[in-house]
Amino acid sequence: MSTVEVDRPGAGVVWARVEDGFHVGSRGGEFLGYIDRQRDGRWLACDLFSREVGLFADLTAAMKALTEVEASERSRRR
Repeated sequence: MSTVEVDRPGAGVVWARVEDGFHVGSRGGEFLGYIDRQRDGRWLACDLFSREVGLFADLTAAMKALTEVEASERSRRR
């Protein structure tokens, strides 16, 4: 695995469907946040502190946004 692959926002992220409409993300065993389908069909993404990242029309967009937020936070800590 190269450094470029590790630094990509989605690299190493694992998504688990806890129940229908509720997904949690992790990287290296560390919790990233969750995505919850709302009554109107949109997807609410929240970070590891349950802060709202945004509402999205589809699950894939919510996953992408949450991993990008996490990658940004991770790079700030370095």
